[in-house]
Amino acid sequence: MKRKTFAKLILATGCLVAAYCLSDNRGTTDLNQLAFQNIEALAQGENNEGTYYCYGYGSVDCRGYKVEYKISGLSLE
Repeated sequence: MKRKTFAKLILATGCLVAAYCLSDNRGTTDLNQLAFQNIEALAQGENNEGTYYCYGYGSVDCRGYKVEYKISGLSLE
C-alpha cells in the first residue's frame, strides 16, 4: 500500500514539474518576440535618410513637430 502511495506522489510531483516548465517556456517566447522587435527597431536607425516633407498640423511626428502629413520617398535614385 505504501508503495502505491509513493508512486502516486512521484507521478504527481512529476506532473507539477512538467506544468511549471511548460508555463516557464511561454514567458521566454514573449521575451524572444520582444528581442526581435528591438533588433528590427535598431536596424532601422534613428536618422531619417532621404528627404521628406511635413504638411499641416496633426498627430504625426515629423522632425519633432506634430503634422498632418509626412511625405517621403520622392527621389529619382
